[in-house]
Amino acid sequence: MTLGLADGIFGWCAVALCLIWLVPTYIIYQRYFHPLAKFPGEFAASITDFTKASYFCSLSIDKKILSLHEKYGPVVRISPNELSFWDPEALSAIFKSGGRAMTKSSFFDGFTTFDPNLFGNRNEEACPNRIHALRRRQMAHSFSTASLISMEEIFDRHVMQMRDKLDRYAKSGEKLNLKKIIAFYAYDVLGELAFDTQFESQVKDDESNLPPINDHIFLGCLYGSLPSLLPYSMKLSGFLPIPWLQTLNRSRQSIRNTVARCVSTMFGETLENDEKKSNTLLSQLMKAKDPETGKKLTVTEISSEAFGFLVAGSHTTSGTLTLLFYHLLHDSEIYSQVVEEMRRELPLLEQGAYPYTGLEAKLPYTTACMRENFRHTPVFTMPLTRQVMSQGGTVIAGTEIPAGTNVSITNHALHHNPSIWGPDCDEYKPSRWLRDGYAKENLKYLMPFGAGHRMCIGRNIAMANMLKVVSVVLRNYELEAVDKDEPLKVVTVGIGEKEGPLWCRIKKMSC
Repeated sequence: MTLGLADGIFGWCAVALCLIWLVPTYIIYQRYFHPLAKFPGEFAASITDFTKASYFCSLSIDKKILSLHEKYGPVVRISPNELSFWDPEALSAIFKSGGRAMTKSSFFDGFTTFDPNLFGNRNEEACPNRIHALRRRQMAHSFSTASLISMEEIFDRHVMQMRDKLDRYAKSGEKLNLKKIIAFYAYDVLGELAFDTQFESQVKDDESNLPPINDHIFLGCLYGSLPSLLPYSMKLSGFLPIPWLQTLNRSRQSIRNTVARCVSTMFGETLENDEKKSNTLLSQLMKAKDPETGKKLTVTEISSEAFGFLVAGSHTTSGTLTLLFYHLLHDSEIYSQVVEEMRRELPLLEQGAYPYTGLEAKLPYTTACMRENFRHTPVFTMPLTRQVMSQGGTVIAGTEIPAGTNVSITNHALHHNPSIWGPDCDEYKPSRWLRDGYAKENLKYLMPFGAGHRMCIGRNIAMANMLKVVSVVLRNYELEAVDKDEPLKVVTVGIGEKEGPLWCRIKKMSC
């Protein structure tokens, strides 16, 4: 018994000694001998991926990454194997000329629900079917200009429902939460486009009817920030006795169940004889074929893409529109210029919405306000991460980067770089986009929908959707913020939004 006890003590002592030796050795290697050791950054970021996860947990990763660049410079180490870039030259190197030598990193695996979709698919070269290129060919027609025009009746129908609600508030004089109204509208539109389903959020007026998209995004960002744990975390985290983690997993599963149910219902119908539904994304995805091979999408592939449409389309649209209205309602001069332009270019409408074709060209100042909103307050705040695949490494903005390194750019940081936008980059200033040559020179640095060949395929639908809402609301109603001195606070779980409601009062315009 004494010998057994001694053996046990000796074993634990050996384990302790190993840890005492291994931990400092690991830290010394990460700080001084790792291929990325020469790059500046926080101490904790060089030794553990949990540091990046903590940035997401702060709900302000956008401002955190910007502050790191302001402190450490144009290249910052934000995790043991990831560098964040602030240099505008890095944008082209990573997302455009980098091409398939810069594939999406394992960070995007954290968002997979069915199969990887256009957002989450990573390595083109490692995939024998080059699935991203294949999927884009299959889906190209669904996002074409002709397809967009055919979808306008869907936008307009839901705009009409939104107008009914605005009319009631205008008549009663009650204050309204514009953020909530926009969220209901965006969810209903994307629900019908993605699933051919009427969610009727605007009718039910119940926020519990909105999907827990924030939870899904937050969970994906946490999973993706911890790549070494990714194979286990996605399978086991739902069983851990951690209440908030269980809530996040239940939220993701509830969205997955909604998508699966809607797609299954749609597959049970005969689309070929139902012309009424031929103008939705889901119906077009079901008919989509690769023009080269004739290959169609499977049920799982369609479910994956529909899931992506809902998550990426509804939440980003409502968040962007809410922030735009905040900026306009809290600057009377900018608001007046937008309204003046719309009164000059657009007639009053008793119902419905304005046709999208030609709308942007008619409203240059409104378009400038939208661009400045994309720049100043981008809602897509997670680092857009790529992995250097070239065996010999690569050069980004004059800096040699080793093979296997993850590299990223964060929209908020790039959009607040004074070397691009000037010393007034922290101001919301739409007039900057109307200077001679400014838009032509700087649009390449504006990336609300990503950049390069992996740019968001639904960007045209998003722009049409937002411009329709802005034009209808600001041309046909007078809005006034309840608290004009309310400071703006944006919270983000990887996709950002204005914290709290956007209270305003509304009147119908008479001319």
